Amino acid sequence: MVMQVLDVDFEPPRKRAGMEVKMEARNLNLWFGQTHVLKDINLKIYRNDVTAIIGPSGCGKTTLLRTFNRMCELDGARVKGEVLLDGRNIYDCSVNVVKIRRKVGMVFQKPNPFPMSIYDNVAYGSRIHGITSREELDRMVEEACVRQPCGMK
Repeated sequence: MVMQVLDVDFEPPRKRAGMEVKMEARNLNLWFGQTHVLKDINLKIYRNDVTAIIGPSGCGKTTLLRTFNRMCELDGARVKGEVLLDGRNIYDCSVNVVKIRRKVGMVFQKPNPFPMSIYDNVAYGSRIHGITSREELDRMVEEACVRQPCGMK
């Protein structure tokens, strides 16, 4: 299962002149163990533009998206190449991963918890936004877990 993008830097019919590149993958490669999953990906994503990544099941679309906020590292992946956000390589060792994940969010079709307890998954967002009080976290987690959907009693 190798995702090879042959020509993703192609310019669509409308001119790209003057459009700001928000995120860019340069020679991006990713391995899970010995399996080379993403191979030589080069892609530009422009500010205020819609970009679609399409392909068959298992071709690496989600894996590519997970490289854009370094979530693939949670699964032990090895990455080579660059992913630039506002011109800065997010894989540089000086980059704060939590700050990257604040700027580059992901919403999955199916729930995809982090490999930790339910409590820690629910509290994660609050923690990365600076809430450290155990009492406050307990209250927020309990509220989130027992809240009724709108209109239900």
